[in-house]
Amino acid sequence: MSQDSHGPAPVTIVVNTRPHTWEAKEITFEQVVDLAYPGQVPTDQDTYTVRYSRGHDGHGAGSLTAGHSVTVKKGMVFDVYRTSRS
Repeated sequence: MSQDSHGPAPVTIVVNTRPHTWEAKEITFEQVVDLAYPGQVPTDQDTYTVRYSRGHDGHGAGSLTAGHSVTVKKGMVFDVYRTSRS
């Protein structure tokens, strides 16, 4: 069987300096935040900023916002910042 019948091959991405294996073609804002802050439920007081680099040609770097996704690439780097309003 060809690999295409099983979906994309797993790649390693880096989220807040930690490597993660990712098996899907795309990753959402919410999934990146969950990898950066596992098990932490966002509250109304939390705001997240997601920036990425080393992406695909034409989209090598940028920001990811809630409800959106980006195509992943081996070695892609995500930086996630959390700000809490007081």
